[in-house]
Amino acid sequence: MNEIDVSAVDWLSTEALREIRKQVFIDEQGVPEALEWDTEDQSAVHFLMRAESEPLGTARLLDDGHIGRVAILPAWRGKGLGERLMREVMAYAQAQGMSTLLLSAQVQAQSLYQRLGFVVDSEPYMEAGILHVAMRWQAELLDISELPPIEFESPGTFSIHNPPTQLPVARTVDLPYQLGNQAELIELDENNALDHLCHMLGQARRQIHIYAADQAVWLFNRRDVLNAAEQLIARQPKCRIRVLLQDTGKSFLQGHSLLNLMHRFPSIVEIRKQHPEREKLPQIYMLADTCGILMLPKALLRQGFARYHSSDQVRRKSSEFDELWSTSQSDPAIRRFLL
Repeated sequence: MNEIDVSAVDWLSTEALREIRKQVFIDEQGVPEALEWDTEDQSAVHFLMRAESEPLGTARLLDDGHIGRVAILPAWRGKGLGERLMREVMAYAQAQGMSTLLLSAQVQAQSLYQRLGFVVDSEPYMEAGILHVAMRWQAELLDISELPPIEFESPGTFSIHNPPTQLPVARTVDLPYQLGNQAELIELDENNALDHLCHMLGQARRQIHIYAADQAVWLFNRRDVLNAAEQLIARQPKCRIRVLLQDTGKSFLQGHSLLNLMHRFPSIVEIRKQHPEREKLPQIYMLADTCGILMLPKALLRQGFARYHSSDQVRRKSSEFDELWSTSQSDPAIRRFLL
């Protein structure tokens, strides 16, 4: 075999990087171009594997330790080059002080990364129509057998008191509305929307659907909302909370985000991003069970309405939500947050 070389190269001036990824991911695996090319390429460290002057593989490393876009051209597969490429990328990352490395692995390549010390860190999920798992590599800690012995003198017996774990206190509001009873329309604004949102969460039993929470972080990124949702999960451990986002910008990822709930209750709370080719609706809404709805008709306006018993309207919006959910995606920003 010709001498193999792996080196970090410039993204803009190295056309071979794009040619390899196009051939492997877009042409061979059918990944849409809109998903393959992203803004991360501009800031990532890119690696090109060559046999003399012939390009044969590539990978990239993000500044948060994510390794991705690992690709070997078909003619060069089966020679252990994928593992060799990964070892070069990992060595570079460690030299930069990175002790944790992350990647989204196609299930068919999972064994390769496991040989390199990566462990599976998620349930399988679909990305670009291909089954993936999140994986993590952690630098080995110093073996405790290498540490010098220390002297320790016990101060005697002492008692330990661990206070009982308590659920967070949900927002307490005195509203005369019961989910499934009153059909009247209640006007909402910035002053009362949070009260009704938490009140509905406090009465739900089976499911919560939220559309475009990222467009109203002033309402959903609140500690009171997370507390109310945690109380719902504690009361109804078989309930399901689904959140469909239009975008995963920093404004939603920071603070008391619903992603914190997904991190703690992954079997109950699921958050996905709307497919980029689907129309982004102007509304923001929450559906509680089969009858409750809280709606902000226009994202830019902090005005809307709530109904505690509107089965027909909830049925229509649920159908709309399910259709958008069926084509939704697991966004890289969400996975990085969970890891």
